[in-house]
Amino acid sequence: MTSYGHLRVQGIILLLGFCGVAKGGSELTVAVATNFLSTARELSSQFEEDHEVSVTLVSGSSGQLFAQIQNGAPYDVFMSADQEKIDAVVDKDLGLDDSRITYALGRLCFMLNPKREYDERAREHFESLKFNQIVLANSKLAPFGVAAVETFDTLEIDLEHQQKIVVLADNIGKTFAIVRSGNADAGMVALSSVLDDELEREFYYIIPTKLYNPIRQDAIILKRTKSETSARNFLSFIQSSEARSQIRTNGYSFD
Repeated sequence: MTSYGHLRVQGIILLLGFCGVAKGGSELTVAVATNFLSTARELSSQFEEDHEVSVTLVSGSSGQLFAQIQNGAPYDVFMSADQEKIDAVVDKDLGLDDSRITYALGRLCFMLNPKREYDERAREHFESLKFNQIVLANSKLAPFGVAAVETFDTLEIDLEHQQKIVVLADNIGKTFAIVRSGNADAGMVALSSVLDDELEREFYYIIPTKLYNPIRQDAIILKRTKSETSARNFLSFIQSSEARSQIRTNGYSFD
């Protein structure tokens, strides 16, 4: 079995329970960046109620999903956490360029290990570097990892020089999971993750957007789709006022 096939089967096993079964209509397989997975579940459920379409979600870092697409993964729609991976899809003639949309802007957070007690809130810990170990998403795979690196660069903070241990995770979901489980002092995570987890406010600090380049999250329909009409309907729904309201509630913004 190819590597993408193994990951795709895992994704389907884990995620089919969150999506309904179509009433005889078409099916869509959507490759979605980890940070947007929870929101995609909610939106897909609503889309399925309104259309005779069954949606299967497969998640991973944007870099991992792009590699799978290059290797022939049978996805219909790719929802990346950045624009660069969608640029690459277009450059390699794997996507329908006229279907491309920016569906959200991601927000970055500094998060403390919630299993410990602190005298100060997350913001104070971030500004004074009161942590020994911090987890970042791998910037070679995940756009939120790029934003984390940009943040420290903008602040002219060299974590290695400050003798901080930096741990790299494959994607932003794993980054959050490591900190949430108590296996690291802190992490740079997606705002959507802490909101979805209903984490208490003192444990996270929303990083000012001026410290990193906008995390523009783009989506595109892949040329190999056999359900182009349903895929276009899905992206149209993602841009609807109803969907945008939910996306904003879940920790994202728009231009």
